[in-house]
Amino acid sequence: MYRFTVRLRALCLLLVLSWSAGLLAAPGKLLIVGGALSEETADIHRALLQAQPGELPKIAIVPLASSSPVQSADKFRRSLIRYGARAEQIMVLPLAVKDDRSTEYDERNWRANADKEALASILEQVGAFWFVGGDQMRIIETLLPEADKPTPVLRAIREQLNRGAVIGGTSAGAAMMSHTMITAGDSYNALIKPSADRYAGTETQEQGQLHLHHGLGFFAPGIIDQHFDRKARLGRLVKAMHDSGESTGIGIDEDTGILVDLQQQQLTVLGSGSVTLLNTSSSRFEQRPFQARDVRLSLLAAGDRFDLHKWQVSHLNGKPTVGNEYADEPPLQGAGPALANGRINHLLGYQLLDNAGADEIRRYTFTEQGGGFVYRFRQLGDSQGYWSADNGSVDRYSIIDLRFDIEPVKIRIGSQVTDIGHRQQARH
Repeated sequence: MYRFTVRLRALCLLLVLSWSAGLLAAPGKLLIVGGALSEETADIHRALLQAQPGELPKIAIVPLASSSPVQSADKFRRSLIRYGARAEQIMVLPLAVKDDRSTEYDERNWRANADKEALASILEQVGAFWFVGGDQMRIIETLLPEADKPTPVLRAIREQLNRGAVIGGTSAGAAMMSHTMITAGDSYNALIKPSADRYAGTETQEQGQLHLHHGLGFFAPGIIDQHFDRKARLGRLVKAMHDSGESTGIGIDEDTGILVDLQQQQLTVLGSGSVTLLNTSSSRFEQRPFQARDVRLSLLAAGDRFDLHKWQVSHLNGKPTVGNEYADEPPLQGAGPALANGRINHLLGYQLLDNAGADEIRRYTFTEQGGGFVYRFRQLGDSQGYWSADNGSVDRYSIIDLRFDIEPVKIRIGSQVTDIGHRQQARH
């Protein structure tokens, strides 16, 4: 009986220790920023430091994507110190593929460091990683050139994430987070052309065919896209989701981030812009020409939280707009800089969900050669809108469950134009 009791206590102790170890080894967090992060955006910088586990005190900046790796790393290092990090906490990982001409040595020699166990071993005390912006393919070609063969440094970073560390990144450092990574393409070319079978260089990120590649896979629920509203990447993300078979996607505006708790599967929005969430699980597509119907679209603002497992909102700021709309007027349908509310959150907020005179808003995109598309945003019975004001003056909208369509159209720009009711000959 005595031996049985001792063994039982030992077994219970073992279970408790195992359970405790499991808690300590819980997966950490991701801080994914859409690019152009302002040094003044305190909540994003502080989120990185607050997410860092106390037992893992070191911070590692990874300048791999940048064409000026040392300068980029030093800039972010200064920002971290401004928000409370100690200088001795921060290290810059010697990983780069471009020479930083501001230094006396050639950083291109750092590329081989990804394969060195010695570098991997010093990451055991790192509780926060930050990937700077640049070209995301530099990150992948260095840390994960083949999808199933991570380098020693990448294995070490993954291990730290599993121990509770936070991994953050901006721009290229955001794009590389998902399993399927967008490397190139603008929305218009993504919609009218097939995806490219090779990466043609950084310049094709601004104008070129869509190109997809494997990413580092830290973020599993869907595809990440960045610089989202400013670079008009809504069409690009929908097409990338179709081509990859991913049914969920997240577009992050500049100076905006999402803090992802991997254990709780919760996403919290930070920063000055919006986060767009797309779901195509019930959508219908046609390939030539490309069409997408019934894409579910939501738009979140700072402070909003989202359950990634259930794919639904868990917390919203602001006051409901439906039934309490600010405006009541039919919106202008069309395209171009003469139409107000060019930002998507104001377009869908002020002109649709906060407007009793509208249940649909249409915007057109086309070139002078005549091909084009209409983006159709539809408010249905389950659509919701919420309004708040940042610092009492800047309107912010959260939008839940619009339906979004992309349809091809033919646009003819003729030799006759109309100007304030009078027809006149165009001078081209």
